[in-house]
Amino acid sequence: MTFSPVAPWRVRRVTGCTAITAAAVLVATGCSPPPSAEEPTGSAAERAWTIAVGEHPLDQTIANVYALALSSRDTPAVVDASDRGPGELVLEDQTDLVLGRSETFARQLDPEAFAELEQPSPAELLGVIEESLGEQAELLEPTSAVLGSSLVITSITAELNEITTEGEVEDSAFAEACDELRIGARLDLPAPEPLLAEVYDCEPAEIVLAEEADLLDALITAQLDAVILTTTQPGIEEQGLIALSDTERAFPQEQFVPVVSAEIAEEVPGVAVELAQALNEDALVTLRRLIDGDQGLSPQEAAEYWLVQEGFVAEPEDWG
Repeated sequence: MTFSPVAPWRVRRVTGCTAITAAAVLVATGCSPPPSAEEPTGSAAERAWTIAVGEHPLDQTIANVYALALSSRDTPAVVDASDRGPGELVLEDQTDLVLGRSETFARQLDPEAFAELEQPSPAELLGVIEESLGEQAELLEPTSAVLGSSLVITSITAELNEITTEGEVEDSAFAEACDELRIGARLDLPAPEPLLAEVYDCEPAEIVLAEEADLLDALITAQLDAVILTTTQPGIEEQGLIALSDTERAFPQEQFVPVVSAEIAEEVPGVAVELAQALNEDALVTLRRLIDGDQGLSPQEAAEYWLVQEGFVAEPEDWG
């Protein structure tokens, strides 16, 4: 169970073909094989669109998903990692397409409008972004996945405190146990103490701020009793942990959002919409699993693997 609400539409693909590309299936269904995806070179690279993205590995992976899929549709695109925020890049008008998270976009594009929002919903964040873009850029379809935060506990903690395994943060059993819990929170979250206190009447014994990987390890080794992780953290399922639902939206909920320059907006292939719909929460968990750890794939490798598995692009000949 996760914090984030389930998106109202979860479409795997809008085309008639599945990821199965065996010749017999293609003949039977009448579908054409998916196009190949190659990084643009030569003259194609010179006219390629630049997709700017931040430094987070998952963000870069999503950007590569778009770049490879666009390139396969005769719209060459390359990824350019930046240390600037997505809203700043759009305001500076220095790139063709920017891939970012909706909360960061909204906060940077219109700080005043963002500040007026209390516990903003994903739709409210998108509204701020659209209002702020004006005529210089357009908001493309956001990913169907809504990134939220889960307050994660072990089954032992749930049993000791009589918290149901299908529980919510607002569960009275959690509130009663909260003052004895050591809770870890991600560094990128707003200060968790007032949010927990105001929304869930929870004042934990201790709050520890750390990177998500360190929080997960601390929870598994019983150094912490509960941790606030993103809903797409693969370790939640892999370790058999319990994610309590944030029904009151105490913590941010956002989507990956592509913003395209108005000059080329009409040239964006329809595959961009297909990608947004296919990038649901399960897809993001898969992508995170692919890039996780020392042996993980690079963002470009993970993006290509996912695109092949989902039938967006053909399997490269050198994979065999």
